[in-house]
Formats: sequence, structure tokens, C-alpha cells
Amino acid sequence: MAMRMQLDTPIVETRDLLTYRVLSRDQPALVDLVESVLHPLHQARGGAEPLVATLATYFDCGCVATTAAARLHLSVRAVTYRLDRVKTLTGFDPMDPAHRFTLHAAVLGAKLLGWPERSSSSPSAGP
Repeated sequence: MAMRMQLDTPIVETRDLLTYRVLSRDQPALVDLVESVLHPLHQARGGAEPLVATLATYFDCGCVATTAAARLHLSVRAVTYRLDRVKTLTGFDPMDPAHRFTLHAAVLGAKLLGWPERSSSSPSAGP
């Protein structure tokens, strides 16, 4: 009798990947978006990675700072501080709906490009 192994990984539906397909269609534009929006985060103490991770988690949590803080194992104050740093460095406010789409698209693009770990301007950086 064969045993069936149960996986704890979530099921991903095709529609959940459409945004990534759209973003990856025009890689030069994606690189430009990520670099123009997120590059200033390199100026932060500790680099861009903690701020990008905070943004990604904040967006994944429906823009609820308390939920993002719990997922990141940080205080709400630390999360709101990081979001304020993003605003200061980039000029885009993650709490402002008018800026949120651009930041969210840039964060998704950064994920596709492996940014900031891999330089998005290098030839090997790509989806």
C-alpha cells in the first residue's frame, strides 16, 4: 500500500501568477522600475534588503502594520519606522494608496529579479 505524503505548501493557481507574467514581459522596463523606485533604499543603514522585506510583508498582510510586525517578529513601531524610511528615501509613501501600486509593483519586480541580492543591471539577473 502506497502512502500519500501530505505537503504543507499552498496550492498556487494560474491566476495568482498573472501579475508576474505581465511584469516579466518587458524586462528592461521592469529593471528600470525597480532601480528607479527602490535604488534609493541602498542608502539605508543595513541596506535595502530589510526595507524591501518589510514592504513585501506589509503588502502581503493587506497593508496592516500590526500583522506585518507579527510576521516579521518586529514591533509595530519598527515596521512603521521602516515604512517611513521608505517614504523618506524613495519619495513613495507605502501608506498612500496613490503611491502603493508603484511600490508594490517594484517590490514584485525586485522579487522576480532577485534584487537587491543580484544586481538587476547584471546580465544574469532575470526571472
